[in-house]
Amino acid sequence: MKLGFNKEYWKEQLKHSNWYIILEKDLKEKIFPIVHKNPEVKTFRHKVYELVEELLEKDQIPLAKEGPNLDADRKPIDAIIIHHTEEKPEIRLSKLSAIGFIRQYGLTYLKNDVLGYKLKGQPIWSGHFRNGKIVFFAYHWLVRPNGNVERLLKDDYIGWHSGNWEINTKSIAIALSGDYEKDTPSISQIEGVAKIIKENYRRVDKNRILGHMEIKEKRTCPGAYFLKEWKKTLLDLL
Repeated sequence: MKLGFNKEYWKEQLKHSNWYIILEKDLKEKIFPIVHKNPEVKTFRHKVYELVEELLEKDQIPLAKEGPNLDADRKPIDAIIIHHTEEKPEIRLSKLSAIGFIRQYGLTYLKNDVLGYKLKGQPIWSGHFRNGKIVFFAYHWLVRPNGNVERLLKDDYIGWHSGNWEINTKSIAIALSGDYEKDTPSISQIEGVAKIIKENYRRVDKNRILGHMEIKEKRTCPGAYFLKEWKKTLLDLL
């Protein structure tokens, strides 16, 4: 599979409201499959993500002005799901939103039925806003390596993060900014996760603080050392 990035080709297709249908073959071959350590694929994807980021910032991708309440299924929170972004720790929030737009929402809108709504072919709508701008984050919180935390989604928004809708409806997603596939996050970052939980979700049972790998088969998120090492550190901090 050749991965030469044709910016003008992608830019032209993304200007259509049903871009995900036009690009379906490209998305299923080059964007959606889980890939960890393939520099060529990573480089290609980041060029796509950065173009999507640029076009969203310039309002050059048609988005729905209104849409269904995709958070209607929200239930009382009973789980915290820990992720890592598998991206550079300093990733821009606008780029993280662009990744969610193309990976989560693009994939979902290709389905004939989206939570009971017939949305295929329509411009994408998340119903999620941050600072007055529509966003497409999969996670509720992002924790940087220095321990700084950033809220991405309100608690009453459903984050499309786990690959399991029922779990999504009653969970909070906390993502560590960085790639911990073969590494351990800093103690400051783990403390940042603990701080979020202690200040906002004390009612959640510690047994319901889980890594993505614990609820979704064949996932390695949030990395090889989560179960072996730093999950215990996190729970001890709580």
